[in-house]
Amino acid sequence: MSAACCVALVSGHDKQRASPMTQSAADFFGDRGFSQPPIYLTELDRCTPVGSLSPVPRRHSWRALPYSTDAFSGVMLLAGPETAAPDVTFRLNATGWHAVSIGVYPFWSEPEGRQLELQLKLTGSGPFTVLSHPRVPFAGHAEWLHEMFWDVVDLTGRNLVIAQPTARSSPDDDPGSFLGQPARIAYVKLTPLTGAEVRAVTTDRAASKTQRLFAHQDAHGPHSAWRLTSAAEIQREVEPYRHTDFSRLYWECGSGDLMNYFTQIGRIPAYDGLEDFGRQADRFNAESWRILRDRGIDPLRVAADHARDVGIEFHASYRVAGFHYPPPLDHFNHGDAVFDRRPEWRGVDREGRRTPRFAYTYPEVRAYVISLLREVAQYPVDGICMLYNRRLPLVEYEPQLVEGFRTAHGVDPRTLDSHDPAWLRYRTGVLTQFHRELRAAMDEETRRQGRSRRLEISAVVASSEAENLEFGVDPRAWVDEGLVDTLIPYSSARNFNSSVDAWADPRAVDYFINVARGSNTIVAPNMMPRQVSPEHLRRRAAGLYRAGVQHLFFWDCAGGSGRANYADMWSALRRLGHKDEIEGWRAGGEPDLASPRHEMHSLGDWNLDYQTPG
Repeated sequence: MSAACCVALVSGHDKQRASPMTQSAADFFGDRGFSQPPIYLTELDRCTPVGSLSPVPRRHSWRALPYSTDAFSGVMLLAGPETAAPDVTFRLNATGWHAVSIGVYPFWSEPEGRQLELQLKLTGSGPFTVLSHPRVPFAGHAEWLHEMFWDVVDLTGRNLVIAQPTARSSPDDDPGSFLGQPARIAYVKLTPLTGAEVRAVTTDRAASKTQRLFAHQDAHGPHSAWRLTSAAEIQREVEPYRHTDFSRLYWECGSGDLMNYFTQIGRIPAYDGLEDFGRQADRFNAESWRILRDRGIDPLRVAADHARDVGIEFHASYRVAGFHYPPPLDHFNHGDAVFDRRPEWRGVDREGRRTPRFAYTYPEVRAYVISLLREVAQYPVDGICMLYNRRLPLVEYEPQLVEGFRTAHGVDPRTLDSHDPAWLRYRTGVLTQFHRELRAAMDEETRRQGRSRRLEISAVVASSEAENLEFGVDPRAWVDEGLVDTLIPYSSARNFNSSVDAWADPRAVDYFINVARGSNTIVAPNMMPRQVSPEHLRRRAAGLYRAGVQHLFFWDCAGGSGRANYADMWSALRRLGHKDEIEGWRAGGEPDLASPRHEMHSLGDWNLDYQTPG
């Protein structure tokens, strides 16, 4: 191997991160906790097969371009959004355990809606994982390589397989037939582990006390983004949680009667007969489901089985209010929808008008939903989760509810303020009754199937006692009656606002902690917004841990638009259950957690020191 291909060095960034003066020696953020100098493998043109590489842009080929930095030089591989580059293998020539990081070139002027992505796996392993680097701002006419930490693994006898994430948008072979993300890989960084470090890593992975994180996956985004057609592509959405602090995956099994598995009761999102969609992504989703159905690949079963292989629990999540959608999302309504067949199940507003939602006030609606969840319980799931954070309300002014309140309180609730405390409290009885029926059904399934563990019930709820009451949700009653095992407040902000900095004041979680105190119910606040800095993530987690929280939840966790993307935030998130690391980092002055970067001075025949606008 040439010297340019294999470079052992410690850059300024690596020196900073290896220093015990700046960070606790027990902090394994990325590859910083390891003591040995890294080796940079920089000549990616050594990938095979060589026929898959080209010095000039060519479809179905990686472009190989020489580059240089202050620290090293090499040859990077590049592919554009319509390249459809093939898989290639890079020989690592490594023995023993190493921390593996990847150097990528995110360009500040990526096409709109695109970000740099790579697929990686080792030979002899399972599915790919996807590394997604967020778009970078204009860097003042400087071009930088950014480092992404991937994994710690025994590399003996193994090589690296590199792929471009690409999906077909049509059956043809012209450029418009492929939808890909820009992919540029400049180097592979290997940091050898000492024997003591290997023992520390394996011991840490075997410990369960830090596995306190729960991930959510909507099970819609991957089909819409990548038009999934294989089991391996579904497994790819689960794989990032291996050897992390995540212990549960909450995978959405359905919304209303539109189910993300081969249901015999509801519908699947194949939308047969529908030719035109409001968004291209929705066509991809439909075509993905049609192909998977024809191939006999049930996404829910594939995901549940792979979660077992990864070593985490699998909880099926259900959007309780997703029976009907407005344009341009009304493709969700296509087919033999129960909403169209059962108009008498629709809610009633204050003026007596039918609403575009089903009301759980009706026993028939509750029974229908429970029949779907019984069907879900036939899969290898550890529990189910009710998602009360989308398209509420579920309880309004249905006649039997109005009459019941009039009998109990002697007044028509429609003459009261809509936030009258007695009326709001009375309405909560509907969903509490639903949870009684749900608990009875899941306990019956547990017994009937001979399960050794009870099927658990989780619920994602609103920000506070007051807001939950507005939606007819009473977490305290559910906990007191043993109707919920895990309580997940979506945010500390009202209206399920996903952009607000949730839990900036950790005292906002006190209501939920007090509700669960003395019970077996777990409280797992959801961390929002989705994209934050690793430092921000650690600070918010520290505040919640100090407030008494033991578990954390992460909505929309996987995929390029999610959190499990192998960028800096994921390096913090994958170990966010390690309270001692977080406290050590805070005690050490909260040092910067940004990954190493290397400024490029040349790329191809261009001297980047002469970069100018335009």
